[in-house]
Amino acid sequence: MKITKILGAASAAVVSAAVLAASASAYEAFLMYASSDWSVQSMDATTANATTADVTGDGTYTVAVSGFEWEDEETAEMVPATATGATVFCVDIDGLANALGCGKDADGYDALETEADKMAFAQATGLSISDVVITATNSDGTSTDVAVAQDKLIYGDIEGNGKIRLEIYNAYGDTSKDAPIDPAGFSFDDSLSVTFTVSGTGLGGDAAADDDAAATVDAAAPADTTATDGKGSPDTGVEGIAVVAGVAVLAAGAVIVSKKRG
Repeated sequence: MKITKILGAASAAVVSAAVLAASASAYEAFLMYASSDWSVQSMDATTANATTADVTGDGTYTVAVSGFEWEDEETAEMVPATATGATVFCVDIDGLANALGCGKDADGYDALETEADKMAFAQATGLSISDVVITATNSDGTSTDVAVAQDKLIYGDIEGNGKIRLEIYNAYGDTSKDAPIDPAGFSFDDSLSVTFTVSGTGLGGDAAADDDAAATVDAAAPADTTATDGKGSPDTGVEGIAVVAGVAVLAAGAVIVSKKRG
């Protein structure tokens, strides 16, 4: 293969990988939960009880809390803790509101007064959070899907911290007035998970944008005009090509999807 073809292909690989890496910026999502009596709670992404997800663009994601225990007073053994209902039940996606231009630093945000206003502000960027599925699972293997009124969910930069919050129920928020779920109607002693679909972000997974980038690379690739003497290709600069290809491999490997807190 002639040097120009090799370099053209390597350049295309680097740019494609760079596009992939750039589009794979991760915004950590986690479940913020407190039971109705606050005896079971996981309020941030760093607790051992949290299973988080890296939101990289449009798609379906799952976050969860699990592994709650307390000490049995009679046996002094640790046993699964039963959580009943919810006082706080939200999904936070760190940094996503700022990234989409509907967060606290966006023009017009300061004039927003209600959670509904902040949701409309987020929706104006194209953001939609839908198809929310809540599953409460018990240690005996049984599970229940918690009924959700999708049209009563609220999302946006509700707290003015640059995060997108999906408010499922919050005794201190607007969902306390018209709740999407029955906040006393479920319990679990193993795990509680929320699966949700994010769309309209314009982040990652944009095949049209990737195709445009690839087309630009192809158009910019130098013409194959190098002459040979019939004894094979000229100096191919293998060391330089290896470095370029290595960069492409490293960039392509930069995508992280989800993680479980240990």
